[in-house]
Amino acid sequence: MEVINVKTKYSTAISKGAGMIEETRRLLVQWHPGEHLDVFTRRVQEEGLLGNSTAYRTRDLVRRVFAPRFLRPSDKPARILQRILKAGLSGRVFTELLFLFTARQDPLVYDYTIQEYWPAVRRGRTVMDTDPLLSFLSAAHYDGRLDNQWSDKVSVRIARCVLGLLRDVGFLREVVRGRREVVDYRMSDEGAVIMARELNEAGVTDSSLCDHMDWSLFGMTPSEVLEKLDGIGESRGLIVQRAGSVVHFTWIVKSIEEQIDVLSR
Repeated sequence: MEVINVKTKYSTAISKGAGMIEETRRLLVQWHPGEHLDVFTRRVQEEGLLGNSTAYRTRDLVRRVFAPRFLRPSDKPARILQRILKAGLSGRVFTELLFLFTARQDPLVYDYTIQEYWPAVRRGRTVMDTDPLLSFLSAAHYDGRLDNQWSDKVSVRIARCVLGLLRDVGFLREVVRGRREVVDYRMSDEGAVIMARELNEAGVTDSSLCDHMDWSLFGMTPSEVLEKLDGIGESRGLIVQRAGSVVHFTWIVKSIEEQIDVLSR
């Protein structure tokens, strides 16, 4: 039986930005590690880095979407994404890591993707609408994951935003307005090895790396993770050694930055 962590609280944060992929790309191109958020926000406004966005919308995107997702509690997510852009890796790899960091900072996105979206896909569901998500939010109210019950209007808006994020990252496609079809998605090799290295640098041990819950964001089981990483190869920076149930990862490069550069060659 699934155990719900009632300490987890859901918020409406996703309503501020959904995927915000192109906006994040623009901000990362201009962002400087260590730059004070107030200075960066002012520079984004003065230089019009987000196009025709109003001053209020610009501040909202930088301070309430970009910063919580990629600069807190550290700016490592922003530095990784910026390195991916500079290395010229595919947009798909960039989007996968963007989704990883976004979901980690938004318990609603994280839990719904793992607990509802991928199980529904495995059951053969081909179209996603807001009804399952609304039921998920209703259950969250009763078990304490929502401080206050959201109005029907707010719940529908948040449900659409979560599905919009899953569409933006490539899990869904909107063939006509309001109809979202499931995409047969497979995580890229490059995205997987960067994510594995990020988990490694965060202190995840070899014995638990493939079992880490974050892989479930991409619908992957531990055995699927191991098979994918095993196929990466020494030339791309990773050697996987197996001895029965024991798995050891040997990283040829010294850092995640070097790992990204190797993948771009």
